[in-house]
Amino acid sequence: MSILKEVILFDNEEILYKIKGNAYTDSPNPLVKLIVSLLRIIWIIIGVKLKTYIVVTNKRVIRVDKKTILWGLIPKDTVVSTLNKKTIQTVGYAKSVRWLFFKTIYFKLENMTEMINITYKGKIKDLAEMTHKVSELVSE
Repeated sequence: MSILKEVILFDNEEILYKIKGNAYTDSPNPLVKLIVSLLRIIWIIIGVKLKTYIVVTNKRVIRVDKKTILWGLIPKDTVVSTLNKKTIQTVGYAKSVRWLFFKTIYFKLENMTEMINITYKGKIKDLAEMTHKVSELVSE
């Protein structure tokens, strides 16, 4: 994943981790995932894309939510939230298992105003490493 144009770095700031999450649903229920996947296919056919990112730097955590239309040609909505290390209260990850073998992994971050749960498609080892880095950043 290349650097997002919405992420503007400070002097002496460097990116440690960045992940792309599922912006369509955070439900671990397989039926909900199936319905949302069908809706997502329809949205892709008509040209709507939703994306969410978490970028961890050595100074802060940045969340970027993007919505584009016409197959990414026209940016519609962009929300960038920057969290400095003093506002982060908890950070972690979770795994939900439904019907014995449908698993969903979440990156969890809570600051003073909101609880962020982002569905992560990847290995839990990578997410655990990122959680460790954010914990180190917060505890400095």
